[in-house]
Amino acid sequence: MNALLTAGFEAHSLLSFYQKHIEEARNNVKRALALCNNPYIAFSTGKDSVVMADLVWQIEPSIPAVYFDADASFPESKELLKQYKKKGKTIIEWKTESLLNTMARVGGPRAKESEAATMRSTVYKPVKEVVETFAFDCAFVGVRAGEGINRKRAVRGNGVLFYSKRDEVFISWPIAWLTFNDVWAYIVSNRIDYCTVYDKMFEMGLHWNDCRLSYCYGETKATHGRWAILARGWPELFNKFAQRFPEVREYI
Repeated sequence: MNALLTAGFEAHSLLSFYQKHIEEARNNVKRALALCNNPYIAFSTGKDSVVMADLVWQIEPSIPAVYFDADASFPESKELLKQYKKKGKTIIEWKTESLLNTMARVGGPRAKESEAATMRSTVYKPVKEVVETFAFDCAFVGVRAGEGINRKRAVRGNGVLFYSKRDEVFISWPIAWLTFNDVWAYIVSNRIDYCTVYDKMFEMGLHWNDCRLSYCYGETKATHGRWAILARGWPELFNKFAQRFPEVREYI
């Protein structure tokens, strides 16, 4: 992150409404911990999950973080997981069906069923498996209302702590009302380790607010340059993707 952005986020961290937002997030964590006995942190290595994990670990450092490994990780995500393990954090890397295999089953990354199928194979199914294996009763998830209108509706409809019948656990969204600037201000002012995919994307010319982290082979936003970014910044990953699905070369 360059010096100008760092200074801006440092300044944001001094604002009173930022401090209020962070205190509210801490209280959301405490509410969930008071209700549940065996929670886990859903950890994607993205900026939101990094902040959420730190807020949880400040209160209870022994809570494990679960990373769903679909053979579609950026190398920087894997490196961040190693950093947290070296610091003594409990990181569970749970293997799911390969994202590329899921896409192949439904006809490729542009198939109508691709997004729904990958959600089932890399999120819904492994969540069930993890909950049953470890008897978890609560999941801390880094959902933010500011990520889009559907997220905002979900937060308003469910609140920041609710029971999921599908997953059979309580769900806590402690940072639901943090803003984009709040998240980065927390990372910068607290010197939190974060995934350097964000720095690389910014160096490639993406606007800082457009630097998003997910699985590298995801099918969403393909027509908005997602695969072109992958091809430019991580050509080996893109070539592996294109070898399996040659049609993705049409998008770069």
